[in-house]
Amino acid sequence: MSDSAIYWGRVTHQRFLPRPHAFDYRVMMFMIFLDELEEIDRDVRHLVLEGRVTEVDQPVRVSNRLPGRYVLRRRDFLPTYEGTLKQAAHSAYRDLVGSEAPGRVAVLANLASLGWNFNPITLYFFYDGTQVACTIAEVTNTPWGERHLYVLGPPGTVEFDKAHHVSPFLEMAGRYRLTYSSPAPTFRLAMTLFDPATDSPQELGARRFAATMSFDRVELASREVARASRRYPDMAFRVSLRIYVQAARLFAKRIKYVPHPTSAKGVTNVPNH
Repeated sequence: MSDSAIYWGRVTHQRFLPRPHAFDYRVMMFMIFLDELEEIDRDVRHLVLEGRVTEVDQPVRVSNRLPGRYVLRRRDFLPTYEGTLKQAAHSAYRDLVGSEAPGRVAVLANLASLGWNFNPITLYFFYDGTQVACTIAEVTNTPWGERHLYVLGPPGTVEFDKAHHVSPFLEMAGRYRLTYSSPAPTFRLAMTLFDPATDSPQELGARRFAATMSFDRVELASREVARASRRYPDMAFRVSLRIYVQAARLFAKRIKYVPHPTSAKGVTNVPNH
Protein backbone atom coordinates (compact mmCIF):
# COMPACT_ATOMS: atom_id res chain seq x y z
CA MET A 1 0.00 0.00 0.00
CA SER A 2 1.48 3.33 -1.10
CA ASP A 3 1.77 6.41 1.10
CA SER A 4 1.98 8.62 -1.99
CA ALA A 5 -1.21 10.43 -2.88
CA ILE A 6 -3.12 12.88 -5.00
CA TYR A 7 -4.53 15.89 -3.19
CA TRP A 8 -7.70 17.43 -4.64
CA GLY A 9 -8.87 20.83 -3.49
CA ARG A 10 -8.84 24.59 -3.94
CA VAL A 11 -6.37 27.43 -3.95
CA THR A 12 -7.56 30.92 -3.01
CA HIS A 13 -5.86 34.30 -3.37
CA GLN A 14 -7.09 37.55 -1.87
CA ARG A 15 -5.57 41.02 -2.05
CA PHE A 16 -6.65 43.65 0.43
CA LEU A 17 -4.44 46.60 -0.58
CA PRO A 18 -4.34 48.90 -2.43
CA ARG A 19 -7.57 47.55 -3.98
CA PRO A 20 -9.51 44.36 -3.26
CA HIS A 21 -8.99 41.48 -5.66
CA ALA A 22 -9.79 37.80 -5.10
CA PHE A 23 -10.08 34.49 -6.93
CA ASP A 24 -10.11 30.77 -6.22
CA TYR A 25 -9.60 27.68 -8.36
CA ARG A 26 -10.05 23.96 -8.08
CA VAL A 27 -6.70 22.21 -8.35
CA MET A 28 -4.96 18.90 -7.76
CA MET A 29 -1.39 18.15 -6.76
CA PHE A 30 0.70 15.02 -6.35
CA MET A 31 2.39 14.03 -3.11
CA ILE A 32 5.20 11.62 -3.88
CA PHE A 33 7.24 9.78 -1.25
CA LEU A 34 10.70 9.55 -2.77
CA ASP A 35 11.39 6.08 -1.42
CA GLU A 36 8.39 4.84 -3.44
CA LEU A 37 9.54 6.11 -6.84
CA GLU A 38 10.56 2.74 -8.25
CA GLU A 39 7.29 1.19 -7.07
CA ILE A 40 5.30 4.05 -8.59
CA ASP A 41 7.18 3.78 -11.88
CA ARG A 42 6.40 0.06 -11.99
CA ASP A 43 2.81 -0.03 -10.74
CA VAL A 44 1.09 3.30 -11.48
CA ARG A 45 0.00 3.75 -15.07
CA HIS A 46 -0.19 7.22 -16.65
CA LEU A 47 2.59 8.54 -14.35
CA VAL A 48 6.11 8.35 -15.75
CA LEU A 49 9.58 9.46 -14.71
CA GLU A 50 11.96 11.54 -16.82
CA GLY A 51 15.63 12.27 -16.22
CA ARG A 52 17.62 11.11 -13.20
CA VAL A 53 14.71 11.01 -10.78
CA THR A 54 16.04 7.67 -9.53
CA GLU A 55 19.39 6.00 -10.18
CA VAL A 56 18.00 4.86 -13.54
CA ASP A 57 18.20 7.90 -15.83
CA GLN A 58 14.95 7.85 -17.80
CA PRO A 59 15.09 9.27 -21.35
CA VAL A 60 13.02 12.16 -22.68
CA ARG A 61 10.28 10.65 -24.85
CA VAL A 62 7.80 12.30 -27.20
CA SER A 63 5.12 10.10 -25.66
CA ASN A 64 5.65 11.90 -22.35
CA ARG A 65 4.14 15.01 -23.96
CA LEU A 66 0.94 13.29 -25.07
CA PRO A 67 -2.40 13.79 -23.29
CA GLY A 68 -3.22 11.43 -20.46
CA ARG A 69 0.17 11.35 -18.77
CA TYR A 70 1.74 13.09 -15.84
CA VAL A 71 5.54 13.26 -15.82
CA LEU A 72 7.83 13.58 -12.82
CA ARG A 73 10.82 15.36 -14.38
CA ARG A 74 14.07 15.70 -12.48
CA ARG A 75 14.75 19.15 -13.92
CA ASP A 76 11.59 20.57 -12.34
CA PHE A 77 12.82 20.11 -8.75
CA LEU A 78 15.88 21.45 -6.94
CA PRO A 79 17.83 21.87 -10.19
CA THR A 80 20.87 23.40 -8.49
CA TYR A 81 21.45 20.18 -6.52
CA GLU A 82 23.01 17.16 -8.18
CA GLY A 83 22.03 13.51 -8.09
CA THR A 84 18.66 11.83 -7.92
CA LEU A 85 15.67 13.71 -6.57
CA LYS A 86 16.06 12.02 -3.19
CA GLN A 87 19.77 12.84 -3.10
CA ALA A 88 19.02 16.45 -4.04
CA ALA A 89 16.41 16.75 -1.28
CA HIS A 90 18.84 15.33 1.28
CA SER A 91 21.59 17.67 0.06
CA ALA A 92 19.27 20.67 0.33
CA TYR A 93 18.30 19.70 3.86
CA ARG A 94 21.93 19.23 4.85
CA ASP A 95 22.88 22.55 3.27
CA LEU A 96 20.02 24.59 4.71
CA VAL A 97 19.30 22.95 8.06
CA GLY A 98 22.84 21.88 8.87
CA SER A 99 22.20 18.23 9.69
CA GLU A 100 21.23 15.00 7.98
CA ALA A 101 17.59 14.53 7.04
CA PRO A 102 16.00 12.36 9.74
CA GLY A 103 13.96 9.99 7.58
CA ARG A 104 11.59 9.81 4.63
CA VAL A 105 10.99 12.67 2.20
CA ALA A 106 7.76 13.50 0.35
CA VAL A 107 7.23 16.15 -2.33
CA LEU A 108 3.92 17.98 -2.89
CA ALA A 109 3.85 19.59 -6.33
CA ASN A 110 2.41 19.80 -9.81
CA LEU A 111 3.81 17.30 -12.30
CA ALA A 112 4.38 18.03 -15.95
CA SER A 113 1.59 17.40 -18.46
CA LEU A 114 1.49 18.10 -22.20
CA GLY A 115 5.19 18.98 -21.95
CA TRP A 116 4.70 21.84 -19.47
CA ASN A 117 5.20 22.27 -15.75
CA PHE A 118 5.20 25.16 -13.32
CA ASN A 119 5.09 25.18 -9.53
CA PRO A 120 4.55 28.49 -7.72
CA ILE A 121 5.32 26.47 -4.59
CA THR A 122 6.75 23.01 -4.06
CA LEU A 123 6.78 21.56 -0.55
CA TYR A 124 9.38 19.04 0.62
CA PHE A 125 8.25 17.26 3.79
CA PHE A 126 11.03 15.68 5.85
CA TYR A 127 9.75 13.02 8.23
CA ASP A 128 11.13 11.75 11.52
CA GLY A 129 9.26 8.50 11.90
CA THR A 130 5.62 9.23 11.16
CA GLN A 131 5.82 12.96 11.97
CA VAL A 132 6.90 15.84 9.74
CA ALA A 133 10.02 17.24 11.38
CA CYS A 134 10.68 20.03 8.89
CA THR A 135 9.40 21.36 5.58
CA ILE A 136 11.30 23.24 2.88
CA ALA A 137 9.28 25.36 0.46
CA GLU A 138 10.68 25.96 -3.04
CA VAL A 139 9.00 29.11 -4.39
CA THR A 140 9.23 30.03 -8.08
CA ASN A 141 8.26 33.46 -9.39
CA THR A 142 6.58 34.57 -12.61
CA PRO A 143 7.71 35.49 -15.22
CA TRP A 144 11.37 35.20 -14.19
CA GLY A 145 11.39 31.56 -13.11
CA GLU A 146 13.70 32.31 -10.16
CA ARG A 147 13.59 29.99 -7.15
CA HIS A 148 13.87 30.67 -3.44
CA LEU A 149 14.01 28.12 -0.62
CA TYR A 150 12.26 28.82 2.69
CA VAL A 151 12.96 26.48 5.62
CA LEU A 152 9.63 26.42 7.45
CA GLY A 153 10.27 24.05 10.32
CA PRO A 154 7.61 21.58 11.59
CA PRO A 155 3.84 22.02 11.09
CA GLY A 156 2.42 25.02 12.89
CA THR A 157 2.68 28.78 12.49
CA VAL A 158 5.78 30.75 11.59
CA GLU A 159 6.55 34.38 10.69
CA PHE A 160 9.38 35.52 8.43
CA ASP A 161 10.39 38.41 6.20
CA LYS A 162 9.54 38.35 2.50
CA ALA A 163 12.76 37.62 0.62
CA HIS A 164 11.63 36.72 -2.91
CA HIS A 165 10.02 38.88 -5.61
CA VAL A 166 7.07 36.61 -6.35
CA SER A 167 4.93 39.11 -8.25
CA PRO A 168 5.43 42.38 -10.17
CA PHE A 169 2.36 43.67 -8.34
CA LEU A 170 3.68 43.20 -4.79
CA GLU A 171 6.29 45.28 -3.02
CA MET A 172 9.33 43.45 -1.67
CA ALA A 173 8.94 44.86 1.84
CA GLY A 174 6.67 42.69 3.93
CA ARG A 175 6.39 39.93 6.47
CA TYR A 176 4.66 36.56 6.09
CA ARG A 177 2.64 34.61 8.62
CA LEU A 178 2.32 31.01 7.43
CA THR A 179 0.41 28.14 9.01
CA TYR A 180 0.40 24.61 7.65
CA SER A 181 -0.75 21.19 8.80
CA SER A 182 0.87 17.81 8.51
CA PRO A 183 -0.29 16.00 5.34
CA ALA A 184 -3.03 13.54 6.31
CA PRO A 185 -6.55 12.86 4.97
CA THR A 186 -6.65 16.65 4.63
CA PHE A 187 -3.94 19.25 4.15
CA ARG A 188 -4.16 22.99 4.63
CA LEU A 189 -1.71 25.84 4.22
CA ALA A 190 -2.58 29.48 4.87
CA MET A 191 -0.24 32.39 4.25
CA THR A 192 -0.77 36.10 4.85
CA LEU A 193 1.53 38.92 3.77
CA PHE A 194 1.59 41.99 6.00
CA ASP A 195 3.13 45.37 5.36
CA PRO A 196 6.02 46.28 7.66
CA ALA A 197 4.95 48.07 10.80
CA THR A 198 6.07 51.68 10.92
CA ASP A 199 7.60 51.39 14.40
CA SER A 200 9.30 47.98 14.23
CA PRO A 201 10.39 45.75 11.32
CA GLN A 202 9.46 42.64 13.34
CA GLU A 203 5.89 43.79 13.95
CA LEU A 204 3.01 43.27 11.53
CA GLY A 205 1.42 46.15 9.69
CA ALA A 206 -1.61 46.20 7.41
CA ARG A 207 -2.73 42.94 5.82
CA ARG A 208 -1.94 43.10 2.09
CA PHE A 209 -2.39 39.60 0.65
CA ALA A 210 -3.52 36.12 1.69
CA ALA A 211 -3.47 32.69 0.04
CA THR A 212 -4.73 29.28 1.11
CA MET A 213 -4.40 25.69 -0.07
CA SER A 214 -7.12 23.27 1.12
CA PHE A 215 -6.85 19.64 0.00
CA ASP A 216 -8.36 16.19 0.50
CA ARG A 217 -6.24 13.09 0.02
CA VAL A 218 -6.77 10.02 -2.15
CA GLU A 219 -4.21 7.25 -2.47
CA LEU A 220 -2.03 7.38 -5.58
CA ALA A 221 -3.24 4.69 -7.98
CA SER A 222 -3.60 4.23 -11.73
CA ARG A 223 -7.33 4.96 -11.66
CA GLU A 224 -6.79 8.24 -9.78
CA VAL A 225 -4.06 9.40 -12.17
CA ALA A 226 -6.37 8.55 -15.08
CA ARG A 227 -9.16 10.56 -13.42
CA ALA A 228 -6.77 13.46 -12.89
CA SER A 229 -5.64 13.41 -16.53
CA ARG A 230 -9.27 13.41 -17.71
CA ARG A 231 -10.30 16.21 -15.39
CA TYR A 232 -7.10 18.28 -15.53
CA PRO A 233 -5.09 17.20 -18.59
CA ASP A 234 -3.22 20.52 -18.47
CA MET A 235 -3.03 21.32 -14.75
CA ALA A 236 0.37 23.04 -14.78
CA PHE A 237 -0.50 25.02 -17.91
CA ARG A 238 -3.70 26.20 -16.23
CA VAL A 239 -1.67 27.39 -13.26
CA SER A 240 0.60 29.46 -15.52
CA LEU A 241 -2.28 30.82 -17.61
CA ARG A 242 -4.24 31.85 -14.54
CA ILE A 243 -1.26 33.78 -13.21
CA TYR A 244 -1.14 35.87 -16.38
CA VAL A 245 -4.93 36.31 -16.48
CA GLN A 246 -4.93 37.62 -12.92
CA ALA A 247 -1.94 39.84 -13.69
CA ALA A 248 -3.92 41.40 -16.53
CA ARG A 249 -6.83 42.03 -14.18
CA LEU A 250 -4.54 43.66 -11.64
CA PHE A 251 -3.09 45.83 -14.38
CA ALA A 252 -6.62 46.82 -15.40
CA LYS A 253 -7.28 47.84 -11.80
CA ARG A 254 -4.19 50.07 -12.00
CA ILE A 255 -2.33 48.20 -9.30
CA LYS A 256 1.19 49.58 -9.09
CA TYR A 257 3.80 47.71 -11.13
CA VAL A 258 6.86 46.82 -9.01
CA PRO A 259 10.10 46.38 -11.02
CA HIS A 260 12.27 43.39 -10.29
CA PRO A 261 14.69 44.24 -7.45
CA THR A 262 18.28 43.14 -7.07
CA SER A 263 18.26 39.40 -6.39
CA ALA A 264 18.44 38.44 -2.74
CA LYS A 265 20.07 35.36 -1.25
CA GLY A 266 18.12 32.31 -2.34
CA VAL A 267 17.52 30.78 1.09
CA THR A 268 15.44 31.85 4.10
CA ASN A 269 15.67 29.78 7.25
CA VAL A 270 12.71 30.29 9.59
CA PRO A 271 12.83 27.40 12.04
CA ASN A 272 11.26 29.07 15.07
CA HIS A 273 7.48 28.83 15.59
